[in-house]
Amino acid sequence: MPFWTYLLHCRGGVFYTGQTDDLDHRIAQHKSGLVPGFTSKYLPVELVWSQEFPTREEALAAERRIKGWSRAKKLALIRGDWDRISQLARGKSGPSTSSRRTGIEVAPAVLAQLIARATAAHPDECCGILLGEGANITAIVPTRNVHSTPSTHFEIAPQPLIDAHRAARAGGPQVIGYYHSHPEGPARPSATDHADAARDGRIWAIIGQSRDVTFWEDGEHGFSPLSYRVEGG
Repeated sequence: MPFWTYLLHCRGGVFYTGQTDDLDHRIAQHKSGLVPGFTSKYLPVELVWSQEFPTREEALAAERRIKGWSRAKKLALIRGDWDRISQLARGKSGPSTSSRRTGIEVAPAVLAQLIARATAAHPDECCGILLGEGANITAIVPTRNVHSTPSTHFEIAPQPLIDAHRAARAGGPQVIGYYHSHPEGPARPSATDHADAARDGRIWAIIGQSRDVTFWEDGEHGFSPLSYRVEGG
């Protein structure tokens, strides 16, 4: 009989880790609120990762290990980003994730879409994924902001992020960063942004209250501003 360790994304952007010998039945119970305790208080829930093990002991060990992981490490697990998991496990002694880039190129349609998304989401923060190759941003993937207080925080819905990484592994555009808006603030990283940053070298686009757009690299020592050139401009 196989056993499973699983990870759920719950209301408010929190995660729940569990294990079971009947994955489909257990997830259905969680979604119906039939599992007393944590998940019944944070509905709706969504399965974002699972792995099969041959014994219950191995599944329990994986559950305990993942429960102790940081949020950044759990997000890397959902993406299947094992290089990032290893880097986080090594901590600050690991190599720098920063590309030391100073500038990027942005497709004209991307800038227009970022401003349009911020305008449509107001007074909440919009958010989504930046796609491209290297330092060239060619497209965005808008996502739902699933944070419990979307007017001042953002949380990218997990499934579009999983899908984007799967597509990248299959040869599609790479996930090179994320975007969000500050409906009542400037286009620069806030204290919340600094606290939530993964320090993984990805690009952040921020749309401010005056609809200006800035780009930042989330390096291991903090955010660094990036200049940008409009493609074809």
